[in-house]
Amino acid sequence: MKKMSKDSRTRGAKAIAAAAVLCIVSLLAWKGEGFDAAKLSISLFFAVLAGVFVWKKENFTEKTGILVSILIPLSSFLCTELYTHAPWDLSVPIFVINLLFYFFLYGIFTFLTGSVRRGYLIATLIPMIAGLANYFVVSFRSSPVVPWDLFSLGTAVTITDNYTFNLTYRAAFVLIAFVWMILLSSKVDIKIKRAKIRVPGFVMCCLCMAGYLGSIRTEAVMESAGFEEISSGLNMVYRKNGFMGSFFSNLRYINVEKPQNYSPEKVQEIEKQYQAAENVQEEQPNLIVIMNEAFADLSYLADFETNEDYMPNFHALKENTVKGNLFVGVKGGNTANTEFEFLTGDTLAFLPPGSVAYQQFVKGETPSLADHLEKLGYTTLAIHPYYPTGWNRQEVYEEFGFDEMLFLESFENPEKIREYVSDQSAFAKIMEEYEKREDERPLFVFEVTMQNHGGYSKEYPGFEPTIKLTQITDQTDQVRATEKYLTLIRKSDEAFGELLDYFSGQQEKTVILMFGDHQPADDIADPILKLNGIDREASLEEYQKGYVVPFVIWANYEIEEENIDKISANYLGTVLMEKAGLPLSGYQTYLSQLREVMPVITSGVVIDQENVYHTLSEEVLEKERNEYAILQYNHLVDPSNREDTFFEN
Repeated sequence: MKKMSKDSRTRGAKAIAAAAVLCIVSLLAWKGEGFDAAKLSISLFFAVLAGVFVWKKENFTEKTGILVSILIPLSSFLCTELYTHAPWDLSVPIFVINLLFYFFLYGIFTFLTGSVRRGYLIATLIPMIAGLANYFVVSFRSSPVVPWDLFSLGTAVTITDNYTFNLTYRAAFVLIAFVWMILLSSKVDIKIKRAKIRVPGFVMCCLCMAGYLGSIRTEAVMESAGFEEISSGLNMVYRKNGFMGSFFSNLRYINVEKPQNYSPEKVQEIEKQYQAAENVQEEQPNLIVIMNEAFADLSYLADFETNEDYMPNFHALKENTVKGNLFVGVKGGNTANTEFEFLTGDTLAFLPPGSVAYQQFVKGETPSLADHLEKLGYTTLAIHPYYPTGWNRQEVYEEFGFDEMLFLESFENPEKIREYVSDQSAFAKIMEEYEKREDERPLFVFEVTMQNHGGYSKEYPGFEPTIKLTQITDQTDQVRATEKYLTLIRKSDEAFGELLDYFSGQQEKTVILMFGDHQPADDIADPILKLNGIDREASLEEYQKGYVVPFVIWANYEIEEENIDKISANYLGTVLMEKAGLPLSGYQTYLSQLREVMPVITSGVVIDQENVYHTLSEEVLEKERNEYAILQYNHLVDPSNREDTFFEN
């Protein structure tokens, strides 16, 4: 009797816990997406029903248990896809290829534990957590998880506190379904006790999984199944190839593919055509470069009205100023990729989509803009008001040839907005370092800011939006996040104005470049796009508007004004050198001439001299792209055969 009473209490506690967890998930969806009576009622119904199901003591019959054991891997596959897209968009061959992974996964843990109940619990948690992580990554940076994101876990951990992890009802329903799979499998009393069955079964499932992971990356499997090309864009690839199919097939891109006709001799042949340019200015100006976190002008996407100009200083600049639209290859994250392109002149277009070059490919001394300027007699300084481990910057800056690096610990009592060092304090550090120089060498400063980092939906005491979207009266959390973002841009603009005022009063010639690293994630622009009825997927040109940020080059002396309508980040360092009247390296000379025929090349688009947009998979400017790929491979991937003088001098 006591045993029965104890068993009832245990089951009762488990039932209450199961119902409570799913009720919390339901309420989180309500908080994240707003009240929806029908959806909330459905989710709460399944939460309560889960408690009742757990309370019931009876297990499934053998036949029902077998049926449930077959259906759960299929359901797990469907739910993983449903986090972000519809699984019925998959073709039949790709559907089957993705499904095989789940059957192998569940088989491995079933034979390992000797029980469907225990094995299915572990196996279900893997896609449940992986899919949820991908859901949040897509919401934060507008692109899915890729294998090389594992290199970035340390960086990701340092910034997670500043994001709000909101659930939609869709994600909540998926989580509820996963929990129900665990509950259903707990009623399956199928055990594999005999070692002579468990061990061969486990080994066979592991071998099948190994064969699966090896074959899914091969050209033969991808072509026969009709896998979407990765050049189509990661979001499209994951929708068409499935989550697991995309993730594991992308392992084939973890290394840079050697370009067609590549050889050290071919590099030398190309090099002979481009001699380093001579200096055209006697006095070398100081160069100050600011890559401003998430600095973007959303009016490039669509028209909208605010209660006041959110970039008055930037918009007013005209004299001794070069302005333009900078095309980048990332959005909402992977900041380091834009600075990689700027500092090296290389492009993401020839790297695996979703790569982080700093963590994957910069493995030793690498010629860069800093290295080139150091050879011209500059003192080179990198500043970043955050941790040195982010994106492996401390090691990379050393490999790039910076003389000195300053990170968060070098800022004493800085002003912080939300939880990041403000741009005002970041720019004050530039002025401080400028004033305390002990020699007459010109100064090159490269600063990466943090003030505008993502996490705009999270509430912070003392930070309220002052920029208002006057045409939108519905104050949703999303609209408020957009207004907070625009308020941060206004503060960046104010700090930039103060920096220009300071250097306007200095006698030494100084050139200042500021550009954004990427636009914020899609949810920030969505209220503005909806206001204008714009579909970002309408065309390649419309889609690429989400990858454009402003840049400005300003000098405290006379330079020729110019507006550059389209340029990609890989060319921007060369343009800075030209506007400052400094000698170009052979590589920069090459890039300067390449820009005339191909003004934009990013991980998502090529724009030719006729202003026509092309995907990377299109056969356009093939000779020019192949030569560029050859030079970049030599520069970044083949250091033992690198033509150092071409890249450094």
